[in-house]
Amino acid sequence: MNWQWKLALFGLGVLVGAVGGASLSGRPSRLRHGLTEALSHGLALKDSVRHLAETARENLDDLAAEAGQKLKERRAETQAGENET
Repeated sequence: MNWQWKLALFGLGVLVGAVGGASLSGRPSRLRHGLTEALSHGLALKDSVRHLAETARENLDDLAAEAGQKLKERRAETQAGENET
């Protein structure tokens, strides 16, 4: 791991430690409000991604069902053509 990553991870650790220490001291209510606001946005994002994934899954299921139906029709036409000859 190069030194830039180590420095970035160290900085992130210092930031998380500072936020954790400040929230444990009970002093800054703005920090707590900001964290709850950020978490609520994260939860909203999670819900929208979940909805998007469910919609995509439903669309893919519909597409697979239609493709299966087309395959059955094509096989039936092929068998009908073979039976006529």
